Amino acid sequence: MKKHTLFFILVLVSNACLADMTTNDYQKLNNKSGESSILETLHSIISDHNDVGYDGLYTVYQKSDSRADGTVWDMYSDCKFSHSGDRCGSYGRVCDCFNREHSVPQSWFSGSHMKSDAFHVYPTDGYVNNQRGNHPFGECANGTYLSSQARGKLGSSTFSGYSGTVFEPDDEYKGDFARSYFYMVACYYGNNMTKSDGSDMFTYTGNKAGLTDYAVRLLLKWHRQDPVSDKETARNDAVYSYQKNRNPFIDYPCLAEYIWGDKKGQKIDMATLGECKTTPGGTTPTDPPTPDPEQFRLLPVTDVHSSSVVLHWTDAKVSDYVVDVYEKTEAKDEVEQQTILLDSFDSKTSAKTAGYTSLTDETGAIRLGSGSATGSLTYSGLDLSHAGYVRVNAKSYSSDQDPTFTITVGEQKKQFTAGSSYEDYTFEFEGTEATTIVISTDQSKRRIYVSEVEVVAGALSSGMERVAGYPRSVGNVLQHKVEGLKEMTMYYYTVQPAGQQKSEEMPFFTEEGWAGFDFVPFPTLEVMSDYGQVIVRGLDKDSYVEVFTANGRLVAAMTTTDSEQLTLNLNSGLYLVRVIKGVRTESVKVIVR
Repeated sequence: MKKHTLFFILVLVSNACLADMTTNDYQKLNNKSGESSILETLHSIISDHNDVGYDGLYTVYQKSDSRADGTVWDMYSDCKFSHSGDRCGSYGRVCDCFNREHSVPQSWFSGSHMKSDAFHVYPTDGYVNNQRGNHPFGECANGTYLSSQARGKLGSSTFSGYSGTVFEPDDEYKGDFARSYFYMVACYYGNNMTKSDGSDMFTYTGNKAGLTDYAVRLLLKWHRQDPVSDKETARNDAVYSYQKNRNPFIDYPCLAEYIWGDKKGQKIDMATLGECKTTPGGTTPTDPPTPDPEQFRLLPVTDVHSSSVVLHWTDAKVSDYVVDVYEKTEAKDEVEQQTILLDSFDSKTSAKTAGYTSLTDETGAIRLGSGSATGSLTYSGLDLSHAGYVRVNAKSYSSDQDPTFTITVGEQKKQFTAGSSYEDYTFEFEGTEATTIVISTDQSKRRIYVSEVEVVAGALSSGMERVAGYPRSVGNVLQHKVEGLKEMTMYYYTVQPAGQQKSEEMPFFTEEGWAGFDFVPFPTLEVMSDYGQVIVRGLDKDSYVEVFTANGRLVAAMTTTDSEQLTLNLNSGLYLVRVIKGVRTESVKVIVR
Protein backbone atom coordinates (compact mmCIF):
# COMPACT_ATOMS: atom_id res chain seq x y z
CA MET A 1 0.00 0.00 0.00
CA LYS A 2 2.86 2.37 0.79
CA LYS A 3 4.43 1.68 -2.59
CA HIS A 4 1.22 2.66 -4.32
CA THR A 5 0.96 5.85 -2.26
CA LEU A 6 4.55 6.84 -3.07
CA PHE A 7 3.96 6.25 -6.78
CA PHE A 8 0.88 8.47 -6.67
CA ILE A 9 2.86 11.29 -5.08
CA LEU A 10 5.59 11.02 -7.73
CA VAL A 11 3.02 11.26 -10.49
CA LEU A 12 1.62 14.44 -8.96
CA VAL A 13 5.07 15.97 -8.78
CA SER A 14 5.76 15.08 -12.42
CA ASN A 15 2.47 16.56 -13.56
CA ALA A 16 3.14 19.72 -11.59
CA CYS A 17 6.45 20.13 -13.44
CA LEU A 18 4.69 19.70 -16.75
CA ALA A 19 2.12 22.30 -15.83
CA ASP A 20 4.83 24.78 -14.82
CA MET A 21 6.55 24.43 -18.15
CA THR A 22 3.36 24.73 -20.16
CA THR A 23 1.92 27.77 -18.42
CA ASN A 24 5.11 29.68 -17.63
CA ASP A 25 7.87 28.93 -20.14
CA TYR A 26 5.65 28.90 -23.20
CA GLN A 27 4.23 32.29 -22.21
CA LYS A 28 7.48 33.79 -23.52
CA LEU A 29 6.07 33.16 -27.02
CA ASN A 30 3.21 35.62 -26.54
CA ASN A 31 3.26 38.39 -29.20
CA LYS A 32 6.29 36.89 -30.94
CA SER A 33 6.25 36.82 -34.74
CA GLY A 34 8.62 35.90 -37.52
CA GLU A 35 10.76 32.79 -37.96
CA SER A 36 13.90 34.03 -36.19
CA SER A 37 12.09 35.57 -33.22
CA ILE A 38 9.96 32.49 -32.55
CA LEU A 39 12.82 30.04 -33.02
CA GLU A 40 15.10 32.05 -30.74
CA THR A 41 12.41 32.08 -28.06
CA LEU A 42 11.80 28.35 -28.38
CA HIS A 43 15.55 27.79 -28.24
CA SER A 44 15.71 29.65 -24.94
CA ILE A 45 12.92 27.46 -23.54
CA ILE A 46 14.04 23.96 -24.55
CA SER A 47 17.78 24.00 -25.31
CA ASP A 48 19.05 23.77 -21.71
CA HIS A 49 18.14 20.15 -21.05
CA ASN A 50 19.61 17.03 -19.50
CA ASP A 51 21.88 14.90 -21.66
CA VAL A 52 20.85 11.30 -20.91
CA GLY A 53 23.91 9.94 -22.74
CA TYR A 54 23.97 7.66 -25.75
CA ASP A 55 23.69 4.49 -23.68
CA GLY A 56 21.06 6.14 -21.50
CA LEU A 57 18.70 6.22 -24.49
CA TYR A 58 17.95 2.54 -23.95
CA THR A 59 16.65 3.40 -20.47
CA VAL A 60 14.51 6.21 -21.86
CA TYR A 61 13.06 3.92 -24.55
CA GLN A 62 11.63 1.54 -21.96
CA LYS A 63 9.30 4.35 -20.91
CA SER A 64 8.99 6.38 -24.11
CA ASP A 65 8.81 3.70 -26.81
CA SER A 66 6.97 0.67 -25.42
CA ARG A 67 3.82 -0.88 -26.82
CA ALA A 68 1.06 -2.16 -24.58
CA ASP A 69 2.68 -5.61 -24.52
CA GLY A 70 6.03 -4.18 -23.37
CA THR A 71 7.83 -4.63 -26.70
CA VAL A 72 9.72 -1.86 -28.48
CA TRP A 73 7.54 0.55 -30.45
CA ASP A 74 9.50 0.64 -33.72
CA MET A 75 8.47 3.13 -36.42
CA TYR A 76 10.57 1.33 -39.05
CA SER A 77 9.07 -2.17 -38.70
CA ASP A 78 6.32 -4.33 -37.25
CA CYS A 79 8.85 -6.58 -35.51
CA LYS A 80 8.52 -7.57 -31.85
CA PHE A 81 11.68 -6.58 -29.99
CA SER A 82 12.51 -7.00 -26.30
CA HIS A 83 14.02 -3.85 -24.77
CA SER A 84 16.76 -5.80 -23.02
CA GLY A 85 17.35 -8.82 -25.23
CA ASP A 86 17.15 -7.66 -28.85
CA ARG A 87 19.62 -4.79 -29.05
CA CYS A 88 21.74 -4.92 -32.16
CA GLY A 89 25.14 -6.36 -32.55
CA SER A 90 25.16 -7.65 -36.12
CA TYR A 91 22.13 -8.12 -38.36
CA GLY A 92 21.37 -9.57 -41.76
CA ARG A 93 17.63 -9.10 -42.22
CA VAL A 94 14.57 -7.30 -40.92
CA CYS A 95 13.55 -8.29 -37.36
CA ASP A 96 17.05 -9.43 -36.30
CA CYS A 97 17.47 -6.61 -33.72
CA PHE A 98 16.89 -2.92 -33.02
CA ASN A 99 19.30 -0.02 -32.60
CA ARG A 100 19.23 3.78 -32.26
CA GLU A 101 18.17 5.72 -35.35
CA HIS A 102 19.15 9.38 -35.66
CA SER A 103 16.26 10.79 -37.68
CA VAL A 104 18.68 13.68 -38.31
CA PRO A 105 21.76 11.58 -39.26
CA GLN A 106 24.93 11.98 -37.20
CA SER A 107 26.97 12.74 -40.33
CA TRP A 108 25.01 16.00 -40.70
CA PHE A 109 26.09 17.50 -37.35
CA SER A 110 28.51 17.34 -34.42
CA GLY A 111 27.73 17.53 -30.69
CA SER A 112 27.06 15.02 -27.91
CA HIS A 113 23.70 16.55 -26.93
CA MET A 114 22.37 16.08 -30.45
CA LYS A 115 23.72 12.54 -30.64
CA SER A 116 21.76 11.46 -27.56
CA ASP A 117 18.63 13.63 -27.78
CA ALA A 118 15.69 11.24 -27.52
CA PHE A 119 13.39 13.64 -29.34
CA HIS A 120 15.03 12.72 -32.63
CA VAL A 121 16.81 9.43 -31.81
CA TYR A 122 14.36 6.52 -32.02
CA PRO A 123 14.59 2.75 -31.48
CA THR A 124 14.31 1.14 -34.93
CA ASP A 125 14.98 -2.11 -36.75
CA GLY A 126 18.72 -2.25 -37.46
CA TYR A 127 18.36 -3.51 -41.04
CA VAL A 128 15.80 -0.84 -42.05
CA ASN A 129 17.90 1.79 -40.25
CA ASN A 130 20.82 0.71 -42.40
CA GLN A 131 18.65 0.98 -45.53
CA ARG A 132 17.72 4.56 -44.62
CA GLY A 133 21.41 5.38 -44.07
CA ASN A 134 22.09 9.11 -44.33
CA HIS A 135 19.54 9.76 -47.07
CA PRO A 136 17.16 12.72 -46.61
CA PHE A 137 13.52 12.08 -45.87
CA GLY A 138 11.20 12.40 -48.84
CA GLU A 139 8.55 10.69 -50.93
CA CYS A 140 9.30 7.99 -53.51
CA ALA A 141 6.25 6.57 -55.26
CA ASN A 142 8.10 3.50 -56.53
CA GLY A 143 10.47 2.98 -53.61
CA THR A 144 11.67 -0.37 -52.29
CA TYR A 145 10.49 -2.06 -49.08
CA LEU A 146 12.90 -4.56 -47.51
CA SER A 147 10.18 -7.02 -46.47
CA SER A 148 6.51 -7.26 -45.54
CA GLN A 149 7.45 -6.49 -41.93
CA ALA A 150 9.48 -3.39 -42.79
CA ARG A 151 7.96 0.07 -42.71
CA GLY A 152 9.42 2.79 -44.91
CA LYS A 153 10.86 2.58 -48.41
CA LEU A 154 13.91 3.84 -50.30
CA GLY A 155 13.86 5.29 -53.83
CA SER A 156 14.17 8.32 -56.09
CA SER A 157 12.34 11.41 -54.86
CA THR A 158 8.96 12.14 -56.42
CA PHE A 159 8.41 15.26 -54.29
CA SER A 160 9.34 18.45 -56.14
CA GLY A 161 12.46 20.30 -55.03
CA TYR A 162 14.78 17.31 -54.68
CA SER A 163 15.55 14.55 -57.18
CA GLY A 164 18.02 12.33 -55.30
CA THR A 165 17.52 9.17 -53.26
CA VAL A 166 15.22 9.54 -50.25
CA PHE A 167 13.77 7.43 -47.47
CA GLU A 168 9.99 7.67 -47.08
CA PRO A 169 8.65 6.68 -43.63
CA ASP A 170 5.32 4.97 -43.18
CA ASP A 171 2.34 7.36 -43.46
CA GLU A 172 1.43 6.65 -39.83
CA TYR A 173 4.67 8.24 -38.61
CA LYS A 174 5.42 11.01 -41.11
CA GLY A 175 4.08 13.67 -38.75
CA ASP A 176 6.22 12.29 -35.91
CA PHE A 177 9.39 12.74 -37.97
CA ALA A 178 8.32 16.17 -39.24
CA ARG A 179 7.84 17.43 -35.67
CA SER A 180 11.22 15.92 -34.74
CA TYR A 181 12.85 18.08 -37.42
CA PHE A 182 10.94 21.17 -36.26
CA TYR A 183 12.20 20.46 -32.74
CA MET A 184 15.80 20.10 -33.92
CA VAL A 185 15.77 23.49 -35.66
CA ALA A 186 14.42 25.17 -32.52
CA CYS A 187 16.46 23.31 -29.89
CA TYR A 188 19.75 23.55 -31.84
CA TYR A 189 19.08 26.88 -33.50
CA GLY A 190 22.75 27.87 -33.40
CA ASN A 191 24.12 24.53 -34.60
CA ASN A 192 25.13 23.54 -38.11
CA MET A 193 23.25 20.50 -39.46
CA THR A 194 24.22 20.95 -43.13
CA LYS A 195 27.20 18.61 -43.32
CA SER A 196 27.14 15.77 -45.86
CA ASP A 197 23.56 15.41 -47.18
CA GLY A 198 22.20 17.65 -44.41
CA SER A 199 22.16 20.65 -46.74
CA ASP A 200 19.23 19.06 -48.59
CA MET A 201 17.06 19.49 -45.47
CA PHE A 202 18.72 22.18 -43.34
CA THR A 203 20.21 25.64 -43.86
CA TYR A 204 22.80 27.44 -41.78
CA THR A 205 22.94 31.20 -42.35
CA GLY A 206 24.38 33.76 -39.97
CA ASN A 207 25.14 30.94 -37.50
CA LYS A 208 21.43 30.13 -37.32
CA ALA A 209 19.78 26.87 -38.37
CA GLY A 210 16.79 26.69 -40.68
CA LEU A 211 14.98 24.42 -43.10
CA THR A 212 15.36 24.40 -46.88
CA ASP A 213 12.34 25.25 -49.01
CA TYR A 214 12.08 21.57 -49.96
CA ALA A 215 12.09 20.53 -46.29
CA VAL A 216 9.51 23.15 -45.30
CA ARG A 217 7.04 22.04 -47.97
CA LEU A 218 7.58 18.34 -47.32
CA LEU A 219 7.51 18.48 -43.52
CA LEU A 220 4.55 20.86 -43.31
CA LYS A 221 2.64 18.47 -45.57
CA TRP A 222 3.47 15.55 -43.27
CA HIS A 223 2.75 17.62 -40.15
CA ARG A 224 -0.72 18.47 -41.46
CA GLN A 225 -1.50 15.02 -42.89
CA ASP A 226 -0.46 13.08 -39.80
CA PRO A 227 -1.54 15.05 -36.72
CA VAL A 228 -0.24 14.48 -33.21
CA SER A 229 -1.23 11.06 -31.88
CA ASP A 230 -1.65 9.67 -28.37
CA LYS A 231 1.67 7.89 -28.92
CA GLU A 232 3.48 11.19 -29.50
CA THR A 233 1.82 12.89 -26.55
CA ALA A 234 2.79 10.05 -24.21
CA ARG A 235 6.32 9.99 -25.63
CA ASN A 236 6.65 13.74 -25.13
CA ASP A 237 5.79 13.31 -21.45
CA ALA A 238 8.13 10.33 -21.07
CA VAL A 239 11.15 12.05 -22.64
CA TYR A 240 10.43 15.13 -20.53
CA SER A 241 10.74 13.03 -17.38
CA TYR A 242 14.39 12.34 -18.34
CA GLN A 243 15.55 15.34 -20.36
CA LYS A 244 13.41 18.01 -18.63
CA ASN A 245 12.47 19.62 -21.94
CA ARG A 246 9.63 19.05 -24.37
CA ASN A 247 8.89 19.14 -28.08
CA PRO A 248 6.84 22.35 -28.45
CA PHE A 249 5.42 21.20 -31.80
CA ILE A 250 3.70 18.30 -30.06
CA ASP A 251 2.34 20.53 -27.29
CA TYR A 252 1.31 23.26 -29.75
CA PRO A 253 1.09 21.97 -33.33
CA CYS A 254 0.07 25.40 -34.68
CA LEU A 255 3.54 26.78 -33.87
CA ALA A 256 4.76 25.34 -37.17
CA GLU A 257 2.22 27.47 -39.04
CA TYR A 258 3.49 30.66 -37.35
CA ILE A 259 7.09 29.86 -38.32
CA TRP A 260 6.80 28.33 -41.79
CA GLY A 261 3.12 28.01 -42.71
CA ASP A 262 -0.16 29.83 -43.19
CA LYS A 263 0.26 32.12 -40.16
CA LYS A 264 3.84 33.17 -40.92
CA GLY A 265 4.38 36.82 -39.96
CA GLN A 266 1.44 36.91 -37.55
CA LYS A 267 1.88 37.52 -33.83
CA ILE A 268 1.34 34.60 -31.51
CA ASP A 269 -1.52 34.98 -29.08
CA MET A 270 -1.07 32.33 -26.41
CA ALA A 271 -4.81 32.30 -25.74
CA THR A 272 -5.46 31.43 -29.39
CA LEU A 273 -2.48 29.10 -29.62
CA GLY A 274 -3.86 27.23 -26.64
CA GLU A 275 -6.81 26.13 -28.77
CA CYS A 276 -4.34 24.11 -30.84
CA LYS A 277 -2.83 22.39 -27.82
CA THR A 278 -2.76 18.62 -28.18
CA THR A 279 -5.46 16.54 -26.58
CA PRO A 280 -5.67 12.74 -26.46
CA GLY A 281 -6.83 11.38 -29.80
CA GLY A 282 -6.17 14.47 -31.91
CA THR A 283 -4.44 17.78 -32.45
CA THR A 284 -7.16 20.14 -31.33
CA PRO A 285 -10.22 19.97 -29.09
CA THR A 286 -12.42 21.25 -31.90
CA ASP A 287 -14.62 18.86 -33.88
CA PRO A 288 -13.56 18.11 -37.46
CA PRO A 289 -15.57 19.80 -40.21
CA THR A 290 -18.56 17.85 -41.47
CA PRO A 291 -17.94 16.22 -44.87
CA ASP A 292 -20.05 17.69 -47.64
CA PRO A 293 -20.05 15.15 -50.48
CA GLU A 294 -22.83 16.93 -52.39
CA GLN A 295 -20.60 19.97 -52.89
CA PHE A 296 -17.50 17.99 -53.88
CA ARG A 297 -16.62 18.00 -57.57
CA LEU A 298 -13.65 18.05 -59.93
CA LEU A 299 -12.60 21.34 -61.50
CA PRO A 300 -10.97 21.98 -64.89
CA VAL A 301 -7.29 21.04 -65.08
CA THR A 302 -4.65 23.74 -65.51
CA ASP A 303 -0.98 24.06 -66.53
CA VAL A 304 -1.31 21.42 -69.21
CA HIS A 305 2.01 20.49 -70.82
CA SER A 306 3.36 17.51 -72.74
CA SER A 307 4.34 15.60 -69.59
CA SER A 308 2.47 17.23 -66.70
CA VAL A 309 -0.83 18.73 -65.63
CA VAL A 310 -2.33 20.21 -62.44
CA LEU A 311 -5.59 18.68 -61.16
CA HIS A 312 -8.09 20.67 -59.10
CA TRP A 313 -11.16 19.87 -56.99
CA THR A 314 -13.46 21.54 -54.48
CA ASP A 315 -13.20 21.19 -50.70
CA ALA A 316 -14.96 18.09 -49.34
CA LYS A 317 -13.91 19.12 -45.80
CA VAL A 318 -11.84 15.99 -45.18
CA SER A 319 -8.19 15.52 -44.20
CA ASP A 320 -7.06 13.40 -47.14
CA TYR A 321 -7.75 12.78 -50.83
CA VAL A 322 -6.69 9.84 -52.99
CA VAL A 323 -5.90 10.67 -56.63
CA ASP A 324 -5.91 8.13 -59.45
CA VAL A 325 -4.63 8.87 -62.99
CA TYR A 326 -4.79 6.43 -65.88
CA GLU A 327 -5.20 5.77 -69.60
CA LYS A 328 -8.08 3.75 -70.98
CA THR A 329 -6.81 0.49 -72.45
CA GLU A 330 -8.36 -2.54 -74.03
CA ALA A 331 -10.02 -4.54 -71.26
CA LYS A 332 -8.27 -7.73 -70.27
CA ASP A 333 -10.01 -11.08 -70.33
CA GLU A 334 -12.07 -11.53 -67.23
CA VAL A 335 -10.66 -13.71 -64.49
CA GLU A 336 -12.92 -16.10 -62.62
CA GLN A 337 -14.03 -14.51 -59.39
CA GLN A 338 -12.91 -16.35 -56.28
CA THR A 339 -12.61 -15.94 -52.53
CA ILE A 340 -8.94 -15.65 -51.62
CA LEU A 341 -9.42 -15.03 -47.88
CA LEU A 342 -12.10 -15.81 -45.30
CA ASP A 343 -11.33 -15.21 -41.61
CA SER A 344 -14.12 -15.84 -39.08
CA PHE A 345 -12.33 -15.45 -35.69
CA ASP A 346 -13.75 -18.51 -33.99
CA SER A 347 -10.71 -18.91 -31.72
CA LYS A 348 -7.82 -17.68 -33.86
CA THR A 349 -6.99 -15.49 -36.84
CA SER A 350 -4.75 -15.84 -39.88
CA ALA A 351 -3.90 -12.13 -39.67
CA LYS A 352 -0.87 -10.58 -38.08
CA THR A 353 -2.13 -8.39 -35.23
CA ALA A 354 -0.68 -5.10 -34.02
CA GLY A 355 -1.59 -2.58 -31.33
CA TYR A 356 -4.32 -3.92 -29.06
CA THR A 357 -6.36 -6.94 -30.19
CA SER A 358 -8.34 -9.55 -28.26
CA LEU A 359 -10.09 -12.79 -29.25
CA THR A 360 -11.53 -13.35 -25.78
CA ASP A 361 -13.96 -10.45 -25.39
CA GLU A 362 -16.77 -11.78 -27.58
CA THR A 363 -17.23 -15.25 -29.05
CA GLY A 364 -16.66 -15.38 -32.81
CA ALA A 365 -15.14 -11.90 -33.04
CA ILE A 366 -11.90 -10.05 -32.50
CA ARG A 367 -11.69 -6.71 -30.75
CA LEU A 368 -9.49 -4.01 -32.29
CA GLY A 369 -8.31 -1.15 -30.07
CA SER A 370 -8.29 -0.23 -26.41
CA GLY A 371 -8.60 2.88 -24.29
CA SER A 372 -4.99 3.82 -25.04
CA ALA A 373 -4.11 2.13 -28.34
CA THR A 374 -5.43 1.36 -31.79
CA GLY A 375 -5.53 -2.17 -33.19
CA SER A 376 -5.01 -3.67 -36.63
CA LEU A 377 -5.15 -6.85 -38.68
CA THR A 378 -2.69 -7.42 -41.53
CA TYR A 379 -3.17 -10.13 -44.16
CA SER A 380 -0.11 -10.75 -46.31
CA GLY A 381 0.82 -12.86 -49.33
CA LEU A 382 -2.48 -12.25 -51.17
CA ASP A 383 -2.84 -12.15 -54.96
CA LEU A 384 -4.54 -8.78 -55.47
CA SER A 385 -3.52 -8.34 -59.11
CA HIS A 386 -7.17 -8.48 -60.19
CA ALA A 387 -9.83 -6.08 -58.99
CA GLY A 388 -12.17 -7.22 -56.24
CA TYR A 389 -13.50 -6.28 -52.84
CA VAL A 390 -12.84 -6.58 -49.11
CA ARG A 391 -15.88 -7.24 -46.89
CA VAL A 392 -15.58 -6.61 -43.17
CA ASN A 393 -18.43 -7.54 -40.83
CA ALA A 394 -18.08 -5.29 -37.79
CA LYS A 395 -19.78 -3.29 -35.07
CA SER A 396 -18.77 -0.77 -32.41
CA TYR A 397 -17.39 -1.89 -29.05
CA SER A 398 -19.56 -1.36 -25.96
CA SER A 399 -20.76 2.26 -25.81
CA ASP A 400 -18.06 3.74 -28.08
CA GLN A 401 -19.67 6.31 -30.32
CA ASP A 402 -19.08 6.20 -34.10
CA PRO A 403 -15.70 4.43 -34.13
CA THR A 404 -13.96 4.67 -37.50
CA PHE A 405 -11.75 2.08 -39.12
CA THR A 406 -9.81 1.97 -42.37
CA ILE A 407 -9.39 -0.77 -44.95
CA THR A 408 -6.10 -0.42 -46.85
CA VAL A 409 -5.20 -2.37 -49.99
CA GLY A 410 -1.72 -1.38 -51.12
CA GLU A 411 -2.03 2.39 -51.69
CA GLN A 412 -5.83 2.29 -51.88
CA LYS A 413 -7.81 2.93 -48.74
CA LYS A 414 -11.26 3.77 -47.45
CA GLN A 415 -12.56 4.77 -44.03
CA PHE A 416 -15.81 3.46 -42.51
CA THR A 417 -17.83 4.26 -39.37
CA ALA A 418 -19.06 1.19 -37.48
CA GLY A 419 -22.62 1.06 -36.15
CA SER A 420 -23.88 -0.51 -32.94
CA SER A 421 -24.84 -3.85 -34.57
CA TYR A 422 -22.95 -6.10 -36.96
CA GLU A 423 -23.01 -4.90 -40.57
CA ASP A 424 -21.02 -5.57 -43.72
CA TYR A 425 -18.63 -2.81 -44.83
CA THR A 426 -17.33 -3.36 -48.36
CA PHE A 427 -14.38 -1.72 -50.11
CA GLU A 428 -13.98 -2.32 -53.85
CA PHE A 429 -10.36 -2.14 -54.98
CA GLU A 430 -8.57 -2.01 -58.30
CA GLY A 431 -6.00 -4.63 -59.24
CA THR A 432 -2.64 -3.90 -57.64
CA GLU A 433 0.86 -5.33 -57.30
CA ALA A 434 0.51 -5.05 -53.53
CA THR A 435 -0.05 -8.28 -51.60
CA THR A 436 -1.17 -6.91 -48.22
CA ILE A 437 -4.53 -5.84 -46.77
CA VAL A 438 -4.73 -3.94 -43.47
CA ILE A 439 -7.83 -3.32 -41.34
CA SER A 440 -7.13 -0.81 -38.57
CA THR A 441 -8.98 1.37 -36.10
CA ASP A 442 -8.24 5.09 -36.40
CA GLN A 443 -8.32 6.26 -32.76
CA SER A 444 -7.92 4.84 -29.29
CA LYS A 445 -11.13 4.79 -27.25
CA ARG A 446 -12.97 4.16 -30.54
CA ARG A 447 -12.94 0.36 -30.64
CA ILE A 448 -14.67 -2.18 -32.87
CA TYR A 449 -15.48 -5.89 -33.02
CA VAL A 450 -14.80 -7.71 -36.29
CA SER A 451 -16.62 -11.01 -36.83
CA GLU A 452 -15.59 -11.81 -40.40
CA VAL A 453 -13.19 -10.67 -43.11
CA GLU A 454 -13.64 -11.81 -46.70
CA VAL A 455 -11.51 -10.92 -49.73
CA VAL A 456 -12.82 -11.69 -53.21
CA ALA A 457 -10.84 -10.98 -56.40
CA GLY A 458 -11.32 -11.50 -60.12
CA ALA A 459 -14.07 -10.92 -62.69
CA LEU A 460 -13.57 -7.15 -62.64
CA SER A 461 -11.31 -6.14 -65.54
CA SER A 462 -10.16 -2.54 -65.17
CA GLY A 463 -9.28 -1.80 -68.78
CA MET A 464 -6.85 0.89 -67.66
CA GLU A 465 -3.13 1.61 -67.47
CA ARG A 466 -2.22 3.68 -64.45
CA VAL A 467 0.41 6.39 -64.33
CA ALA A 468 3.32 5.15 -62.20
CA GLY A 469 2.74 5.84 -58.50
CA TYR A 470 -1.07 6.09 -58.66
CA PRO A 471 -3.43 5.89 -56.93
CA ARG A 472 -1.78 7.90 -54.18
CA SER A 473 -2.80 9.78 -51.05
CA VAL A 474 -2.06 13.50 -51.40
CA GLY A 475 -3.23 14.83 -48.03
CA ASN A 476 -5.34 17.88 -47.25
CA VAL A 477 -4.86 19.78 -50.52
CA LEU A 478 -7.19 20.94 -53.30
CA GLN A 479 -4.80 20.56 -56.22
CA HIS A 480 -2.15 18.09 -57.31
CA LYS A 481 0.49 18.14 -60.05
CA VAL A 482 0.80 14.94 -62.08
CA GLU A 483 4.13 14.38 -63.84
CA GLY A 484 5.63 11.67 -66.02
CA LEU A 485 2.82 11.76 -68.61
CA LYS A 486 3.10 10.98 -72.32
CA GLU A 487 2.55 13.76 -74.84
CA MET A 488 -0.57 13.93 -77.00
CA THR A 489 -2.34 11.33 -74.83
CA MET A 490 -5.84 11.19 -73.38
CA TYR A 491 -5.83 10.51 -69.63
CA TYR A 492 -8.56 10.20 -67.01
CA TYR A 493 -8.44 10.95 -63.32
CA THR A 494 -10.57 10.53 -60.21
CA VAL A 495 -10.35 11.95 -56.70
CA GLN A 496 -11.69 10.19 -53.61
CA PRO A 497 -12.15 12.19 -50.38
CA ALA A 498 -11.38 10.18 -47.24
CA GLY A 499 -14.42 8.18 -46.14
CA GLN A 500 -16.44 9.13 -49.23
CA GLN A 501 -17.15 7.75 -52.68
CA LYS A 502 -14.64 8.68 -55.35
CA SER A 503 -15.58 11.19 -58.01
CA GLU A 504 -16.69 10.45 -61.53
CA GLU A 505 -13.70 10.27 -63.85
CA MET A 506 -12.68 13.36 -65.81
CA PRO A 507 -10.63 13.25 -69.02
CA PHE A 508 -7.78 15.54 -70.07
CA PHE A 509 -5.43 15.59 -73.05
CA THR A 510 -1.72 16.34 -72.82
CA GLU A 511 -0.05 18.71 -75.28
CA GLU A 512 2.54 17.82 -77.86
CA GLY A 513 6.16 18.49 -76.94
CA TRP A 514 6.78 22.23 -76.60
CA ALA A 515 9.73 24.25 -75.37
CA GLY A 516 7.55 26.99 -73.90
CA PHE A 517 8.56 29.95 -76.05
CA ASP A 518 6.59 33.19 -75.70
CA PHE A 519 7.11 34.04 -79.37
CA VAL A 520 6.66 31.62 -82.28
CA PRO A 521 7.15 32.93 -85.84
CA PHE A 522 5.48 31.46 -88.92
CA PRO A 523 6.07 32.33 -92.60
CA THR A 524 3.00 34.58 -92.75
CA LEU A 525 1.73 34.53 -89.17
CA GLU A 526 3.21 35.47 -85.81
CA VAL A 527 1.70 35.45 -82.35
CA MET A 528 3.26 37.39 -79.48
CA SER A 529 2.36 37.58 -75.82
CA ASP A 530 2.54 40.63 -73.60
CA TYR A 531 1.33 41.21 -70.08
CA GLY A 532 -2.41 40.55 -70.28
CA GLN A 533 -2.47 40.51 -74.10
CA VAL A 534 -1.95 38.30 -77.13
CA ILE A 535 -1.07 40.05 -80.40
CA VAL A 536 -1.69 38.15 -83.66
CA ARG A 537 0.02 39.62 -86.75
CA GLY A 538 0.05 38.76 -90.46
CA LEU A 539 -3.67 38.05 -90.74
CA ASP A 540 -5.54 38.03 -94.03
CA LYS A 541 -9.04 39.37 -94.47
CA ASP A 542 -11.74 36.91 -93.44
CA SER A 543 -9.37 34.78 -91.35
CA TYR A 544 -11.12 32.90 -88.56
CA VAL A 545 -9.32 33.08 -85.18
CA GLU A 546 -10.00 30.82 -82.18
CA VAL A 547 -8.37 30.92 -78.74
CA PHE A 548 -8.44 27.93 -76.39
CA THR A 549 -7.28 27.48 -72.80
CA ALA A 550 -4.79 24.72 -72.00
CA ASN A 551 -7.59 22.32 -71.10
CA GLY A 552 -9.44 22.89 -74.39
CA ARG A 553 -12.04 25.51 -73.41
CA LEU A 554 -12.85 28.02 -76.16
CA VAL A 555 -12.50 31.57 -74.78
CA ALA A 556 -12.56 33.69 -77.97
CA ALA A 557 -13.60 33.31 -81.62
CA MET A 558 -13.85 35.95 -84.34
CA THR A 559 -13.45 36.65 -88.06
CA THR A 560 -11.04 39.38 -89.13
CA THR A 561 -11.97 42.25 -91.42
CA ASP A 562 -9.32 44.41 -93.10
CA SER A 563 -6.89 44.50 -90.17
CA GLU A 564 -3.61 42.56 -90.38
CA GLN A 565 -3.23 42.64 -86.59
CA LEU A 566 -5.50 41.43 -83.81
CA THR A 567 -5.10 42.22 -80.09
CA LEU A 568 -6.76 39.98 -77.49
CA ASN A 569 -7.01 40.80 -73.78
CA LEU A 570 -6.59 37.57 -71.78
CA ASN A 571 -5.87 36.46 -68.24
CA SER A 572 -2.47 34.96 -67.46
CA GLY A 573 -2.09 31.35 -68.51
CA LEU A 574 -1.29 29.01 -71.41
CA TYR A 575 -3.37 29.34 -74.61
CA LEU A 576 -3.63 27.80 -78.05
CA VAL A 577 -4.30 30.33 -80.84
CA ARG A 578 -5.64 28.78 -84.05
CA VAL A 579 -6.04 30.71 -87.33
CA ILE A 580 -8.10 29.22 -90.18
CA LYS A 581 -8.07 30.66 -93.73
CA GLY A 582 -9.70 28.50 -96.38
CA VAL A 583 -8.07 25.05 -96.19
CA ARG A 584 -5.06 26.37 -94.27
CA THR A 585 -4.84 26.09 -90.49
CA GLU A 586 -2.00 27.27 -88.26
CA SER A 587 -1.83 26.92 -84.47
CA VAL A 588 0.47 28.58 -81.93
CA LYS A 589 0.87 27.99 -78.20
CA VAL A 590 1.52 31.12 -76.18
CA ILE A 591 1.97 32.10 -72.52
CA VAL A 592 0.30 35.23 -71.20
CA ARG A 593 2.12 36.61 -68.15
